[in-house]
Amino acid sequence: MDTEQITCVIADDHEALRSGLVAILEGESDLRVIGQAADGPELLRLTERRRPDVAIVDLSMPTIDGIECARQITAGPDSSAVVIYTGSAEPQALQSAFEAGATGFVVKNGSPQDVVRAVRSVHAGLRYVDARLGDTLGRRAARGPLSHRESEVLQQLAHGLTTEAVGKELFLATATVRSYAENAMRKLEARNRVHAVAIALRLGLIS
Repeated sequence: MDTEQITCVIADDHEALRSGLVAILEGESDLRVIGQAADGPELLRLTERRRPDVAIVDLSMPTIDGIECARQITAGPDSSAVVIYTGSAEPQALQSAFEAGATGFVVKNGSPQDVVRAVRSVHAGLRYVDARLGDTLGRRAARGPLSHRESEVLQQLAHGLTTEAVGKELFLATATVRSYAENAMRKLEARNRVHAVAIALRLGLIS
């Protein structure tokens, strides 16, 4: 087996579209399709069984949609990366998919090479957002979702704790807490910590 290849699974309820994606990806020497699914449940079973590097997922699928699939696929350690392949540019749905863990976004009427670039990017740990999907999502995806620690710090700040109190609660140095808060502010394009907490609450990143 060629260990250099990026393994992929494809999920879409249209067989012709899946076949087209297979042809595109299999035309690249570093990509290999190891499974296809026609709906959400089939995709989740497939990713659990085959453990692909990347799952290419339609946003709108029967039974379980692409957003929930992205959430479940990316939830565990050593999880697959998710590329959303969609015909819709509805901002809220795309934002929800991003918050669920998807790191690649490609439109179906774009260039076939967009899919290839997206797969390679997310496999390398980067984000890929088609420019046609909007500047807001693109900027936020480029900065990345909050890390676990950044979310924890904002969650504690949302409860009214001071920086020093957050450090004691999470067993972190005060300077480290400040660093996590500043990183979260940068990613959320927040003016200050209060603004960062407000944005995180609105986006559902903390509760």
